[in-house]
Amino acid sequence: MATKIDTIEDLMRVLDSNPEWLEAMRSRLLTRELLAMPQILADFVETTNRRFDEMDRRFEGVDRRFEGVDRRFEGVDRRFEEVDRRFEGVDRRFEEVNSRLDGMDRRLQRLDDRTGILLGAHARNEALKEIGLLSSDMGMAKMRRLWSMEDVNALVQAGDTSGIPANELRSFRRADAIVEVEDGDGRTCYIAAEVSFTVNGRDTTRAVRNAKYVTRFTGERCYPVVMGVHIDEQVLETVESGAVYWYQMDPRVLEVE
Repeated sequence: MATKIDTIEDLMRVLDSNPEWLEAMRSRLLTRELLAMPQILADFVETTNRRFDEMDRRFEGVDRRFEGVDRRFEGVDRRFEEVDRRFEGVDRRFEEVNSRLDGMDRRLQRLDDRTGILLGAHARNEALKEIGLLSSDMGMAKMRRLWSMEDVNALVQAGDTSGIPANELRSFRRADAIVEVEDGDGRTCYIAAEVSFTVNGRDTTRAVRNAKYVTRFTGERCYPVVMGVHIDEQVLETVESGAVYWYQMDPRVLEVE
């Protein structure tokens, strides 16, 4: 019986009913490579699976090696933990040492402060003995007298102190030395001296300030002077500029007999 095919549906129905026809049509329509593609794909999948299986085995070997490495690092970690504990003990000991050193530093600082006060007082006492030499070195004709603290206080009380801070007046009354001298022309003038074992910026500032106040209260010229055994390099420029006179004392005069 002849099969009539008018539509694509008729063709599909016939091919479904006759597998040999479907195979014959596939052979006509598809190339040999396409026909072989299912087998090629199956071979590729099988080969790929074998390679992945091999990779899995290799990674298992790597994992086992890393497990060994991990165990070794665990041992190293334990050693580092022990070292850390030892260093913590060392740190605590250093903290204790630092605390003791801080205490010693504070004691030494207090000792230095006290020594500085003693050296300053000793230097001042010896400097007062050399006031005559100082005035001669500065070219003064003669020294008239060294003012006492009471003299300076009386000068302040009799003078115009408006605008001068109270703390500066208090410091001025405690000036190390106010000396009344006579210059080569017979005029009265003054020397305002500050004394330290090592002269620093504080001394030069006080000397200049005290000289300014002496001039203000007396109307006469006053020369600022610093006296000591040593001088801080930072104030040398002030000395070299002529703003203050530097009188260096002989260290031997401060030696205890």
